[in-house]
Amino acid sequence: MHISQLDVTDDAAVAAWFRVHLAAHTLERADFPFPTLERDIGRLRNPWPGERCEYWTATENGETVGLLALSMPTLDNLDNIGADFTVHPEHRRKGIGRALYAKAVERAKAENRKNLQTDSTEALPGQEEGSPHGPGQEFAKAMGFRRVLDEAHRRWVPGVVSEEELARQLAEAWTHAEGYDLITWKDRVPEKYADDLAYLDRRIMMESPTGDFTFEEEKIDADRVKAGEEVARIRGHIHFAVGLVHRETDTLAAYSALATDAGDEWHAWQHNTIASSAHRGHRLGTIVKLENLAFYRETYPQLRAIDTSNAADNGYMIVINERMGFRWANTWVNWQQEL
Repeated sequence: MHISQLDVTDDAAVAAWFRVHLAAHTLERADFPFPTLERDIGRLRNPWPGERCEYWTATENGETVGLLALSMPTLDNLDNIGADFTVHPEHRRKGIGRALYAKAVERAKAENRKNLQTDSTEALPGQEEGSPHGPGQEFAKAMGFRRVLDEAHRRWVPGVVSEEELARQLAEAWTHAEGYDLITWKDRVPEKYADDLAYLDRRIMMESPTGDFTFEEEKIDADRVKAGEEVARIRGHIHFAVGLVHRETDTLAAYSALATDAGDEWHAWQHNTIASSAHRGHRLGTIVKLENLAFYRETYPQLRAIDTSNAADNGYMIVINERMGFRWANTWVNWQQEL
């Protein structure tokens, strides 16, 4: 077995990467949108601002059989490095994952990163065990990772909560939000609110439960927000967002975002939802989530699934999600190893 760094400009090498990614996805994530070669190219060649990535492959007899994706923050969280491990289903239990792990540790130490972080999926009782996001539970434990944060993965599908009930929830929430105006945008936040959005994005992890996960506030400003929007465009992502503006101060007090990929508009990912701490108690989180659901469905009425995750003890957001019809699917487990 040979492990080498992927040249993301090499079309043939990227195609081999994609074949392993697709095979693993087909086995483990069949209820999610399938990857495409075009999307993998977009992700491999266009990292998010404030992030440097390395990609490594394991090959046997000239065939790519394993993948390692490493992500290193460059503006903040400089002690951290994220690792995602994938082994082709036909080549598992041959030591490939362990070899990729050794490479991850080697690269982390070379880059002076102290916290190696990864994730996995834990099925609910009675479900078949699966591992959609990297190493499975037993692999993470065997490699010495420590379980630091559980996230409850929930899925929304139409009809779990009636349209009438969703409308009632929204109308009731608006009775608590006097003095706030609704704004919507696709893909790019209005220029006048870019600084406000950056502030909310900085605070979201700091104001959410993070367990024992080592994490510091990200250095996000308006320029980084705009750079991220451009990367999303290049990658083919489509974003829908709803915000609430505090009329008296003309500041963005809350927002919620949904994202999809062109061609998979039946499915969306719930991205950030946050209300500024100065504006809590007005049901703003409920309003922006429900209004954004309606906003998305106006364009893509074929929507039939939204996936989201929250820290398992984030009671406030979980209550909103449950009322909307999100139901627990499994647990996404965050693991960390101090090197």
